[in-house]
Amino acid sequence: MRILMCICAFVICANANGKWDYGMNMQEGWANADLTYRGCKEGNQQSPINIATKNVRQGALEFVLKYLPAKGVNVELKDYVFTITYPQGSYLEFAGRRYHIKKIYFHTPAENGIDSKYYQMEMQIFHEDSKGNKLFLSVLFTDGSANETLGLITKNLPTQEGKAYFVTNFDINKLIPNNLASYQFYGSLTTPPCSQNVQWIILKTPMPITKTQLDSMQNITKQNARTTQELFNRLVVE
Repeated sequence: MRILMCICAFVICANANGKWDYGMNMQEGWANADLTYRGCKEGNQQSPINIATKNVRQGALEFVLKYLPAKGVNVELKDYVFTITYPQGSYLEFAGRRYHIKKIYFHTPAENGIDSKYYQMEMQIFHEDSKGNKLFLSVLFTDGSANETLGLITKNLPTQEGKAYFVTNFDINKLIPNNLASYQFYGSLTTPPCSQNVQWIILKTPMPITKTQLDSMQNITKQNARTTQELFNRLVVE
């Protein structure tokens, strides 16, 4: 009976805790922070990955962006990441499905790598279709000229978890390159619960970000990128 009570207490604790962060030791323990996070350790389709271009195959599917400018968005600091909730009405068409934008996340440095190169920042646009299928469109950022739209975000960032501020006249299209050539693969959420079967589209062409813009984010969030995960037998196409 005592053993059973201990087991029950552990289960309750695991379910009630759920705390995690981006420290190396903590990332290794994500799967133990909550019973629903087991996929962070046991999954074989985890993100992010390092894309070895020599192993990439042809076969990427075309997609169409139907993103509308927003009259305003909330920029929030949540789970160590600056997050934007985008208004309804913007979507991406891919493989016969319509995926609507839900959230936009900014990771510094980038989480996904290309030939072991990791860019300064990765903007991940999270989409979901009517059946709950998930898709990320990722834009990589590298040292360059000032980005006016990024400037709208970085000029007054929230410094505390759960805090937000409102940005007017925000157009996501201005943070996306004209060239939509991409790498595509199946992966997962890069934060707990690390749910899998998520379609990823990584755009090949990076966008510019200044050191000042990058530092304004990273000075608050610190490094907030998950470590690279094993590819296993997944196929990456372009």
